[in-house]
Amino acid sequence: MMFKLAENKKIGQYLRGRIDERFKSRRQFCKRYLEEMGEKADREQIQKMSNRLSQILNGKKGIQLYDLPLFCRLLEVSCEEVLSAGKIHTPASSRLTNYTAAFSKDRREWEMYVSREDSPILNADEYGKTFIDYALEAGNYDLLKYMMDKKYIWFVGADKKDCFTGFGAGTSIEQTIFPYPRNLNVLDAQLKIRDELRTHMIALAIQHKDMEMLDSLHAREIPTLYQISFYSSSATNVCTQYYNAKLMEALTLADNKILEYFSREFEIIDRCGFSNKFVFPFIGELIERLLQNKNSSAKYMLKDAVRHNQYVYDQLTSLLADTVRFYRGLYYDMTDITVKNDLAEGILKNLCFYDDGSLVSYFARVPGTKKGLSSNIIRVNAKSTDTMINRRISELNELYEAIHHITPSFEGDAEQ
Repeated sequence: MMFKLAENKKIGQYLRGRIDERFKSRRQFCKRYLEEMGEKADREQIQKMSNRLSQILNGKKGIQLYDLPLFCRLLEVSCEEVLSAGKIHTPASSRLTNYTAAFSKDRREWEMYVSREDSPILNADEYGKTFIDYALEAGNYDLLKYMMDKKYIWFVGADKKDCFTGFGAGTSIEQTIFPYPRNLNVLDAQLKIRDELRTHMIALAIQHKDMEMLDSLHAREIPTLYQISFYSSSATNVCTQYYNAKLMEALTLADNKILEYFSREFEIIDRCGFSNKFVFPFIGELIERLLQNKNSSAKYMLKDAVRHNQYVYDQLTSLLADTVRFYRGLYYDMTDITVKNDLAEGILKNLCFYDDGSLVSYFARVPGTKKGLSSNIIRVNAKSTDTMINRRISELNELYEAIHHITPSFEGDAEQ
């Protein structure tokens, strides 16, 4: 596009407006200029650059050819716009947006976007998407790790009390109030309320076989597991709301080491102070997927699943037996069928199943003691040509049903 070169004074006025619009101060602009040029940004160099910039802005000196690319990049304008003093407007190919920054492989561009004075990274774009949305879509794992390593973002906070709709995710990038009053911290809000951002990141960590990242992201957990207790109501959708198809697809193609990790039990201290054992909430579907793909890992995962269901059944049986012993000590007539039925009904009121029945919680309401259990149980809806696998599936599902139909045992009471 042809245009007429503007006078130095007019170019200086235009640059002054753009710098004041995008930076807190001209010294800040000079500092960023020196950093981008790879030069030492100490007080002396900043002052020298400030003096040179002042001559350009006052029109006493023209902008130099070697300055032009970096000025355009920092101010996000085209060369034509600078040299015409704003008369010619063409799109700046170097302009960073949520989308372009998220797809970038250049660490300098990441840092520049994060530290921009107007903090566009905190906002959603016209499509309602944030920088993190695009980075996850792009699978830009190096960028996301960089953001986490620098503590610009985190998907899991330090305080377990933040485990509500998510795991206390957030950002350290600060909202700029002046001169950008419309700059809302959408990024922080989205990180906090959208746990699927964490589970998308888990899917990427699985693809990159990053075990350390999986641990830091609490990859096998969902916030519900921290909330469930005998104080909880019998809510629906407590697990399925955290289901992530991308995560399940990544696990279906994962190697044995990662599958073994997702197969293992883990402990969580709930808000009542009880230590509870859980397994990955969607392990039943994962086993079904692996069986369909004839993945040999399904065998040992089924074995671990059976062991976990057996643990839950044994724990519940023991807790119910403790409660029966307590009432027996109160001299209830255990030979009376009506008394036993009433006791069983009262005891089982403290046994709750949640969502689709895959979460169970029991609290023994016995004076002077605090005993309880919260856990999840596994069911697999699949068949195999392998007899041993079918036997394990049957054993697993039988335990699942036994837990759902468990009752207190009054065996031996007739003789007492």
